[in-house]
Amino acid sequence: MTVVKFSTEIKTSLKMANNLENMIRRSGLLNKEVAERKGIRPETVSRHISGALQFTLKDAEEYAMILDCSPQQVMFAQHAIPLFGSLNDEIVTVRPNTKKQKAYYVAWPVEESRRLIVAKHTNPNKSWANGRFYSFDKTCIDKVIVDPKCFMTVSLVLIKGEENPQFAVVYPEPGGTFSLAFNSDTHSTTDQSRVSLLEPDNKRSGLDLVWGTPILSCWFQPELLGIVKKQF
Repeated sequence: MTVVKFSTEIKTSLKMANNLENMIRRSGLLNKEVAERKGIRPETVSRHISGALQFTLKDAEEYAMILDCSPQQVMFAQHAIPLFGSLNDEIVTVRPNTKKQKAYYVAWPVEESRRLIVAKHTNPNKSWANGRFYSFDKTCIDKVIVDPKCFMTVSLVLIKGEENPQFAVVYPEPGGTFSLAFNSDTHSTTDQSRVSLLEPDNKRSGLDLVWGTPILSCWFQPELLGIVKKQF
């Protein structure tokens, strides 16, 4: 009888990604200043950033104290969400691919398909909403489909034959067409009492949509949530 002995010892050299560099950059401190406050050499900070030297939970807690953030924000790598475009009234101007990309780090995990829209209203009466971020998933844009989750909720849609996408509440119609309503939830007006879905000016019917995707969240004050611009 032959006994085959398997070795269970596996040698690996795994570098785990972390978010230390982004949090240092957000704090405005230099690597050497962080090293001084933590009582280690600047080279150690650099090795922690690159992942060449793994740091412990205690290290993460110490870095968090120095950088005024949570240990989770230090330990876990974050995906920067690209800026899709800007919102003016209900119309979205898509950022051209020829322009330098803008992206923002958030303090929680997000899918790579997530995108952002920033409010930039030219109407002075709507300037109170400027600077807000709206997030959505671009999968439906890539697949050129209308997500049923758009129905009766604020969404980003592209009407067939029109150039710019827009915010609207989507209602399916018999035959595969759609109605779009522009109410207070689209953030296109400040006076909610004067908006009615029954008013012709606030609703369009019989429309063909190229694609539609629901707005997933609105961040009223992004800077207070620890959202920072990625430096390219």
